[in-house]
Amino acid sequence: MSEGQFKLTMHRGWENKMFSTLEAGALVAEVTEKIRINAVAGAPRSRSTKTNWNQIRKNISAHIERDARGHYGNVTIELNDRVRHALLQERGWTDRGGRRHPGRRYLKEALLKARIE
Repeated sequence: MSEGQFKLTMHRGWENKMFSTLEAGALVAEVTEKIRINAVAGAPRSRSTKTNWNQIRKNISAHIERDARGHYGNVTIELNDRVRHALLQERGWTDRGGRRHPGRRYLKEALLKARIE
């Protein structure tokens, strides 16, 4: 080979080795935490000044896992069954009177902010 040229060889499974490194785990943790923070910031808030344990924003958490393919992050909402319904706030609902309440789309906005183009 001449000067300035190189040979690149890719082996099967190189992604798994790369995604299993500590650096990849730290990057996944950082991005997952940013998504969680954006979801908490956009979550609906109660009109009262009293803060309850079952508020949506208090029940949004981030989890980092590792499997054979590498690290991945999850943002979990409503791990507790008794928490207010976050997905109803996200997508909207129809009340008993037949009126439609539009969704707030705060979870979608949190994911769109973290998207890399």
